Order: sequence, then structure tokens, then C-alpha cells
Amino acid sequence: MTTPAPRCRELLQNVSDYLDGELDATACDAIERHSHDCPACATLVEGLRKTVGLCRQAAHVDLPESVRQRAKSAVRQLLDQESASG
Repeated sequence: MTTPAPRCRELLQNVSDYLDGELDATACDAIERHSHDCPACATLVEGLRKTVGLCRQAAHVDLPESVRQRAKSAVRQLLDQESASG
């Protein structure tokens, strides 16, 4: 893996805020211009944008009761193991 160029590193430091809409218009324009000229960063930004979108969608989906019960059981089992060993 190669080390990103300084401009790419700067983009990577701000990409989360960019995707969350927390940057001012000037900073957003700079990221968009850079991504237009840098295929590697464009791919990264688009991939993260899709990932963030999927995570936001998943937050609105209720888990099936069977999944909830298995998760609760697993947590209970871990806590019981910790109590027994502590």
C-alpha cells in the first residue's frame, strides 16, 4: 500500500465531516474538486458515502425477535463467565 499524497491525507482527515454535512461550503468544494481530479480519493469518498447510507438505513430496521434474544443470551453468557472468573 502506498502512502497517500499530502493533499489526499488532508482530504481523508475531513471526509467524515464532509459526508456528515458538517463542513463549510469552501471545504466541501475543495474536497469535491480534489475528488474530481484524484480517482483514488473519488473511489474512497463514494465508497464511504454508500457505507454511511447503508448504515443509516440499517438504523431504521427492527431486528427480528429471535436475533434480539440470541444477542441478549450471548451478552448474559459473557457476563456470567466474567462474574465466575472474577
